[in-house]
Amino acid sequence: MKKTQKQLSKEVKDRFEVTISGGLLQSISIVTDKSTGVQYLAVPNSGLSVIVDKDGKPLLTEIVEEPNSEKDMSIF
Repeated sequence: MKKTQKQLSKEVKDRFEVTISGGLLQSISIVTDKSTGVQYLAVPNSGLSVIVDKDGKPLLTEIVEEPNSEKDMSIF
């Protein structure tokens, strides 16, 4: 079954987190893949590029797993 645009949009929003950090001339965004932890630099009218560390490996953020059910949740 083919997915609708609305379903695809929701999947993208669920998987990626966008942090906007404004620059002097343009707003630069950091896009984090919540599934892999890989971070990307997004620059308007320029494109998207993976952010790498000093060894050329993708820069990763810590992935925080969300609880799957109420039994996995803690009040603390």
